[in-house]
Amino acid sequence: MRVSEVIELLFERFPRDAAEPWDRPGLSVGDPDARVAGIACALDATPRTIRAAHEAGCNVLVTHHPAFLEPPFPVTPDIRDGSIGGSCVWWAARLGVSLVSMHTNLDRSDAALDLAAELLGLERTGRLFEPDGFGAWLRAVGVTTGELARRCRDSFGCAPVVWGQDGRRLETVAFSSGSFGGFASQAIARGADLVIAGEAGYHHLSELAEAGVDAILLGHDASELPYAALLARTLAAGVSDDTSIEVLDEGLRWHAWAAEE
Repeated sequence: MRVSEVIELLFERFPRDAAEPWDRPGLSVGDPDARVAGIACALDATPRTIRAAHEAGCNVLVTHHPAFLEPPFPVTPDIRDGSIGGSCVWWAARLGVSLVSMHTNLDRSDAALDLAAELLGLERTGRLFEPDGFGAWLRAVGVTTGELARRCRDSFGCAPVVWGQDGRRLETVAFSSGSFGGFASQAIARGADLVIAGEAGYHHLSELAEAGVDAILLGHDASELPYAALLARTLAAGVSDDTSIEVLDEGLRWHAWAAEE
């Protein structure tokens, strides 16, 4: 199997034309004609995950986030001498690891939105932006904000930040992985009781709070780390049985800290 065939397989599941115009899904670094020795999946392409893929015997790293959106300059091994994008290019080229990403085209896929519903134990009834846009619209009748925060903690492995009262009973929830951006007005207009997102700016959260919409923030990475396993499952269903597929253990690079009393 060649790298180009891996990309074609992924674009069949997560079409390129579903990506945002500014996005750069697909191959960032590598030889499309290279034979695939093994595939590693992760949230981020970083010098660390590129080296980890190589050490696992994989010459393809498939991630959610692209290594860069614009060609980096300069290309150096050490981030301190340039940028993380430039360092990714240097290490990928040196180690012969092709970098492939499925970004906003994955974000808006049914597979990603259904995964959010599955992890939270809720029913997906649509999208925040119908008919084919971002965000999962979830049914949560009888569930409280506090109970949903506990589900988030257990399913996403993080300490969520909650805007709202734990005892509030919910009916409708909007989920958006990564950054919630300017989706607050849409969630309010659609009648959401609560929003779950990776991150959101203070003014967007204030807008939600003033409109009586609770919010749970997971952390950008925590909300999207499950996509590595989703990418691995997608690949496993399409590549030959003898192709090694690894999910790299990235973990969270932050934690919620509280002083001892």
